[in-house]
Amino acid sequence: MIGNSMDDIDSLMDEMRERELIDNAEVKVDQQNDSNVNSTDLNDSTSDGFQSGKIAFDVFASVDLRVAKIIGVEDHESARKPMYKLRLDLGELGTRNIVAGIKTHYSKEDLIGKSIVVVANLQARKIAGLLSDGMLLAAEDGENISLIVPDRDSAPGSKIG
Repeated sequence: MIGNSMDDIDSLMDEMRERELIDNAEVKVDQQNDSNVNSTDLNDSTSDGFQSGKIAFDVFASVDLRVAKIIGVEDHESARKPMYKLRLDLGELGTRNIVAGIKTHYSKEDLIGKSIVVVANLQARKIAGLLSDGMLLAAEDGENISLIVPDRDSAPGSKIG
């Protein structure tokens, strides 16, 4: 090392730091058993489980998706947008109320008795003044909303996944 300029030493140190990061990232990849993740992806991850706009598997696995049967539908009169207050049967998890902005796409009659998919472990929050204890899943293309439903009869409370 004697006789090297400070620039050479700085370059060598930078290279060593990069190699250490790569080695650490490779260990993380091996631990995750995921050969599709490269070291730069791991370096971009944050402590909340997000990585380049994607969520970590553990974060996704923590979402409790369940089948729910709609047992009651009421207009949410105080909401600015057309909304329903839905009463859901979640089997062993009991009954819950959720607020959903699907009123312009579904009649009450279309919804009563329908099985849908909901996020059962979402923290309850107030929506337009009413407590909503979950969230239904639906596809939206800008014009239409389509509820995500099981393709076969499933008991209320059945786990998805």
